[in-house]
Amino acid sequence: MNREKDIRLVHLLRLASPALPVGAFCYSQALETAVDRSIVRDAPTAAQWIGDVMEYSVGRMEAPTLLRLMASWRRADFAAIDHWNGLFLSSRETAELRAETLQMGYSLKKLLIELEETHEVAQAHLGRREAIAFPTAFAFAAVHWQISTQAAMLGYLWSWLENQVMASV
Repeated sequence: MNREKDIRLVHLLRLASPALPVGAFCYSQALETAVDRSIVRDAPTAAQWIGDVMEYSVGRMEAPTLLRLMASWRRADFAAIDHWNGLFLSSRETAELRAETLQMGYSLKKLLIELEETHEVAQAHLGRREAIAFPTAFAFAAVHWQISTQAAMLGYLWSWLENQVMASV
């Protein structure tokens, strides 16, 4: 690998890391409730739950929205960014899911503004946005760090999946 690819990989690993301080570990996206109600009670039912949420929610709403957000950030199409961010926020069917994505989006925005390598650009593009969904901030970081769309999507999905597995444990 060359140095630029190595740096992009490090940035991707940073974004997908469970140590990324955005608070994802605090959220189970209703998995804890499913465990409390004995809907999820063992490894097979956890796998079924996680697989269904991945297929019917993350795969059909979050992932396509992330792709559109990345394309919009690449074009610096701020109207489209605001559109997809707003659409994503309106898709959160409970107050808890909306609060989750807003808190994680805010935390990632704050982190990117505080990082020396992204400070100026993040402040200019993320700083003016109050209600920012996590995928919007994630897409910004991926585009800013020149992470390929495929790699960013894999990192995003891996991060979500790993969080769900940890919540099920």
